[in-house]
Amino acid sequence: MDLTTVEYEKKGHIAYVALNRPDKLNAMDATMHEELGQVWQDFQADPKLRAAILSGNGRCFSAGADLSGGAPENYKYTGNFPDITRTRGVYKPIVAALHSHCVGYGMWIAMDTDIRIATADVSFWLPEPQWGIATIPAAWFPRIMPWAIASELLLSADRVNAERAREVGLINKVVADDQLMAEAEKAAHRLAELSPKAVQGMKELMVRGSSLDYTAVDQVTNFVQTRVMNSNDRKVGAQAFASKKTPEWPDE
Repeated sequence: MDLTTVEYEKKGHIAYVALNRPDKLNAMDATMHEELGQVWQDFQADPKLRAAILSGNGRCFSAGADLSGGAPENYKYTGNFPDITRTRGVYKPIVAALHSHCVGYGMWIAMDTDIRIATADVSFWLPEPQWGIATIPAAWFPRIMPWAIASELLLSADRVNAERAREVGLINKVVADDQLMAEAEKAAHRLAELSPKAVQGMKELMVRGSSLDYTAVDQVTNFVQTRVMNSNDRKVGAQAFASKKTPEWPDE
């Protein structure tokens, strides 16, 4: 995979993914969107990988969309977001290691992850209303955070600092700068220790069930739960429990 704006490395069961346009504060252009989407598809398809860590190289996580080309004369919504994993069937867990600015689309990428570790200088900001832009994640954020918090971010264009983000549940933990990657790795390795089928099945239920009514949720639960409970992971887990040994999950 020939990547120019994203770094991608595999170590054991963990994938390390980093936004890599530090000279542009990791502003996201079309190339980065496409490359990050390719990375997530490879991550999901590789049977040895069980969790990923997403970070940003340089001074901040991401300054958002690259607007250096100016606004288009005639905007047309495409609905194509290759780097948003929840629209692409990527159900392996992703840990975010966040620092400094998470702005606009960069914040959406951060919120698309599952476990979020951040430094004390992190801030989240959706400045689009200041520039006459209706931000695309407006329809998504009320699904992943309380309505009042989504309104605070989307409508007021105010920055949310680390303390406030932790208070309202946007991030899981605030750590010292020099502990950011170590804490992210700790979280990722914990996820990788568990049954891949069970972890991915539960994330799939979380993602797919978040926008369905009860009847549809019940149908999806039946489908995923039956698949997981009839998997080799379930057999390995039962044997390990009975023998009081650590399970060795198959890569499949």
